[in-house]
Order: sequence, then structure tokens, then C-alpha cells
Amino acid sequence: MRKLLGVAAAPGVAMGPAHLFGWRIEVHERRVSENEIPSELARFDQALAESDAQLARIQAQIAEAEGDGHQDYQILEAHRLMLKDAHLVDQAKRLIVEESSAAEWAVRSSLDRIRAVFDRIEDPYFRERRSDIDAVGERLLRNLLELLDPAQREYPTGAIVYGHDLSPGDVTQLGRKGMGGFFTEAGGKTSHSAVVSRALGLPLVVGVHDIGINLRAGLNVVVDGTRGEVILDPDAATLRHYAERATRERARTAYLSTLRTESSTTACGTHIHLAANVELLEEVPAAVNNGAEAIGLFRTEFLYIERPDLPSEQEQYEHAISAMRMLGEREATFRTLDLGGDKLSLSVRIPAGANPALGMRSVRFSLWQRSLFKDQLRALYRAGSKGRLRILFPLISGVGELREVKAICAEVCHDLARDGIEHNPNLPLGVMVETPAAALISDMLARECDFLTIGTNDLIQYSLAADRQDEHVAYLYQPLHPAIIRSIRMVVDAARTVDKPVAMCGDMAGDPYLTAILLGIGFRDLSMSPQQIPLLKSIVRGLRLSESEALVRSIEKLATGKEVEEVVFAEMKRRFPDLADPDNGAASA
Repeated sequence: MRKLLGVAAAPGVAMGPAHLFGWRIEVHERRVSENEIPSELARFDQALAESDAQLARIQAQIAEAEGDGHQDYQILEAHRLMLKDAHLVDQAKRLIVEESSAAEWAVRSSLDRIRAVFDRIEDPYFRERRSDIDAVGERLLRNLLELLDPAQREYPTGAIVYGHDLSPGDVTQLGRKGMGGFFTEAGGKTSHSAVVSRALGLPLVVGVHDIGINLRAGLNVVVDGTRGEVILDPDAATLRHYAERATRERARTAYLSTLRTESSTTACGTHIHLAANVELLEEVPAAVNNGAEAIGLFRTEFLYIERPDLPSEQEQYEHAISAMRMLGEREATFRTLDLGGDKLSLSVRIPAGANPALGMRSVRFSLWQRSLFKDQLRALYRAGSKGRLRILFPLISGVGELREVKAICAEVCHDLARDGIEHNPNLPLGVMVETPAAALISDMLARECDFLTIGTNDLIQYSLAADRQDEHVAYLYQPLHPAIIRSIRMVVDAARTVDKPVAMCGDMAGDPYLTAILLGIGFRDLSMSPQQIPLLKSIVRGLRLSESEALVRSIEKLATGKEVEEVVFAEMKRRFPDLADPDNGAASA
């Protein structure tokens, strides 16, 4: 028996025989003669057409079963668009024509250049978008080389499928064939394949090393998508242990699913508004299905990240309208462009500076590129005439900056009115509090905007001067550091003083161990990843505000983050024993 470690990407436990899906397609440099160039171009075009047809067939199956609004359908639509992307298609054709590259070598070279852009991105969500490029590229190469599509093979029902990586289409097809779970060498927990695995309820572990060395087809394995572990050749005691785990997790999932339509109301009768953070349109249905009352944070950067051209005003308008159609009467809060730092785009150039995290990023970039900013604002103000929409500005550090942004909003509305274009000039405007400066003057900011939203990820990072991506100082990144508790309480009190709503949308908001503390501080509006909502709702329904406030009082004079953690975690484990360990049936924080 041996344990392999990876990254938990889709929760759950599955056991069964391991079956190889496939490794990364190896392509070696090959040149062709000048008279072979037309046939290489024809091969490339044929492979593009076949790849698109394959994705269209999978989409048709999904549409028949789930409808064309389903997230899996929309993800595959994005992959079909990538088959038309100039950075892939035009670049590959240029290499064939100008450098006499064989079609497969031209594709691999083009893919490697695109991947290099994503490899420079530090933010894990945006870096993992490269897995979509890889998935499209591997499909294209298979068709160029006339290789069998591994998803078309026959696998035993309940098999555990493994390989280098799986595309969203692969996961969809294999899931419909009755596979039990997956593990891969590549991929990430925020990849589209992970989104699809979670939607299908199939465990997935990514980033597993040494798969080829340790595995043979048919070997019995356990995939633990909650902990990010793969057990090879488990003994009888281990199999019994995981079988019991799987039974508990199924029961827990079934219980949480019953809460989807229940109110997120505390045991003492106070309603807590639970919203979702999303990046993609295809995540909106999942947010609604998980019980989100709104989209508390819609990140708009994705429209810019995977493309060589800027999205038009009309495209951004239609994107927002599509989201609001899926939401019905629910509200959507769109955060304006948050590029820069570790979020880079093929379509815009941003000065790197000595320290990108403290340089030209977020609202600073928008104020620098005003025409781009105005296009986005025009789209949002137009969409706001069709549904409930709010605009949130990231990384505001002072009142002067806020006033400058509001003046641009006024200009945009004036221009729309002058041109007779339907829009809503009264959209609520909010400030994202994610710097110590914004927290310290949150009372001043609250007087000049309509709502505040705390982005805890950056607020913690900047307050403690600790880069959460740097393994050497990651230990300093402490959500329960006394300075962080004081900062967020200061913001809540400031908003209450001027009767403005305040929400939290960072990782702290979705951590079940911190729910009682946040309610005790005064939060009534939390926004998190869609899959976190059912568990948070179950926690909320078991809490009383008086107990939460008492817990906050008990930690106010503690001097270190570790001391606060010990008190808070002990209380939450006492109140919610299943929260403590996945082996007890709940995902740990």
C-alpha cells in the first residue's frame, strides 16, 4: 500500500480499479519541404474542423440531457472559441508557412508560447486557465496525429481514471459512462475540469506526482478528493475505513442538499445573506443551485485574460445581461477590471514596476486607461437597466481616488443619456476595502459610496506585509491575527455609523471555522465560492448571535493569531464536531 499526495479539486471518496486515460502527447520538431506546406495547412484545418465537431457532439449530448444553459455546455463553448483564437490558429499557420514546420510541431510551439504567458501569472485561478489551452491543444494534436480519443474507450463502471490531464469534455463523457473518480498529474483545483467534476459529484485529485512510476492498469486505488490523496493497493482495513468515509460523505452531501431552499437564518432568527463569488458565466447556475441569494462578487478579468483582443462594450454588455438572466431577481455585484499584479492579459500592456503587487493594478490601471474603463462602465450601466446590478471598485485607497472614479461614472451616464441609450444612472457604487489605508478611513469612504465590501485576501496580505504565495513567509498570513480582527471590525462599525451595507467576499467569508466570529463582529452579508454555501448555511442555522458575540469578546484581548485560533477552533469543534476532520464527515477549513 502506498499513498500519493496531490491537490483536492473535487470532494468525495471513490474506490475501484485504476485505468489509464493517457499521457501528454509527445511531439518532436519536424520540418517539411516547401511543396508539402499546402498539405500541412490542409491537415491543420481538417484537425481544427474535427476538434470542433467533437466538442459540438458532446455539447449536443449535454443539451439533450441538461439544456444549453448548463455550465458544462458553456465551458465547451469556450473551448470551441479557443479553436478560433488567433494566438493559436494564426500563429500555427504562420509557423507552417514561414518556417516549414509540420502542423503538429507548429501547434505544440504555439501552445508553448501561450502557456508561457500563463506560467508568469502568480494568481492560481488565472494561472490554471492554461489547463483549458492544454485541453484544446491535446484534442487538436490527437486529431492531427489521428490518435484514438481516450474518452471513447470502454472502461469498467466505477473505474478510477488517471492520466496526465483531463479536459472538461473528457470529464463529462467519462462521468456519463459511470466512472467513479479521477486523478491527474496536471490540472488545478479551479480548472474547468474541476468545476465539471464537482458538478457531477465525482472526486478529483490533481497535481499527483510519480503516477507513471507507481501505477499499473487494474490496480485497486482509492481517490480522496476531499483531502487530495490517492491510495494505491489499499489493504482491507483501509478499504473499510474509506467505505465508511464514503457513506458518511454521501449522507452529509444529501443533508446539505436539503438546505438548498431553506433560509440561512440563525437559530435566534437573524437572516444572514449568503452570496457567491464567480468568475465565469457557467458558474452562475451552480451558484443558484447551491442556494446563493446573489452574486456578491463577479470578477470581470476573465473576459480579458484568455484573448489577444479587448472585449467590446457590446460583448461586456451581453455578458452581464446573460448573468442577470440566469440570476432572475437576484442581485449581481460586478467588480470592475482587476488586472495587474499577478493577473496579466494578452490584450493589454501593464507596466511591471519593481513590485507589481504595489504598482499599476486594479482601479489604478482603470484610471490610467480611461477609455477601456469607460467601455466597461458603459456596458454595466446599460445592463443595469435590465436587472439588479451593483458596481464594485477594487483597491480604492483614498477618498480622492473614489471621487475620481465617481466623476468618470457621471461622465459615462451623461454620454449615454446624450446618445439616447437606455441605462440606469442610479446603480449602487461600492468600494472594496483591501488595503490598510481603506480600512483606516472606511468611515470617510462609506459616506461617499453606497456599500462596502471587504476583500480579506489582499487586506491580510498588505496589513501583515506577507505574500501569501511565498512559502517562506506564508506562516505570517493569519486571518485571525488581532490586527485583522480589529481592522474588519473597524470597517463594520464605520458602515453601521452611516447606515451603509457592508459585506465580506474574501476567503475568510467561506471558512466555516470563522463564521461565528464574523457574525459576532457584525457581518450579515457573506460571499464565497458556490460550493461553500451549503456548509456555511448549515453552520449559520446552528448559531445564535449572542453566542457569537460572546466568542468575539473572549478573543478581543488575546495578543497573537495562534491564541485566537485556539479559542475559535476549539469552540467551533465543540459546537460542530463534524467540522473538525474529514474522517468525521466534514471538510476541514
